[in-house]
Amino acid sequence: RNPRFRDNRVHALLYFIAPTGHSLREIDIELMKRLSPRINVIPVIGKADSLTPSELADFKKRIMEDIEHYNIPIYNFPYDPEEDDEETVEENSELRSLLPFALVGCEEEITISGRKTRARQYPWGIVEVDNIEHCDFAKLRSALLCSHMQDLKEITHDFLYENYRTEKLSRTAENESESDSVQDEHARLKDEQMKKEKDMLDEIEGRLQRELSVKQQELMAKEQQINQLEAQY
Repeated sequence: RNPRFRDNRVHALLYFIAPTGHSLREIDIELMKRLSPRINVIPVIGKADSLTPSELADFKKRIMEDIEHYNIPIYNFPYDPEEDDEETVEENSELRSLLPFALVGCEEEITISGRKTRARQYPWGIVEVDNIEHCDFAKLRSALLCSHMQDLKEITHDFLYENYRTEKLSRTAENESESDSVQDEHARLKDEQMKKEKDMLDEIEGRLQRELSVKQQELMAKEQQINQLEAQY
């Protein structure tokens, strides 16, 4: 491997789930299944502020039940209670319990208690983007950019990329083998065709030789008859 290789691989994918309040759609299940062997898929709920706290909790539960039921291998902040330290186990356990992350987005800033913050303002109140009491954005950002960045890179390199590379090499070898088989079959058919053509030419040549021999015998017989007639006169 080239040590100067620049890693341009994508190490994580945030899969946004529409806040329907029901469960995963068929297209979500299919897409996540196709993406997960290639990249660390992290499910998130967009526009989570459109759901009430109880609706959001139920929605999260149903989504995770679907993910488990359909065996979709998402990035679930893995940890080993026997090998990892208590802090790591506690942090990963908390992040896993937040899946899928409930996100709220906003570019506008408003002033709250003398400080500016990104937030959505509604008649019933304010939803702060960076407030962990309101949504999971801050927790997810910290995990992606700080605590779990290296783990995502290692999983991408050691497992996802290696599996892809092995699959690609295996497929290439199979294609080469199939190509060799096709070439061998082509050569065999070509040899058979050439043999058929040679046999046909030999048969035609033999027939012509026989016809020529018959003609020669007929000519010789006629010459002999003519000679006999001339001798009589």
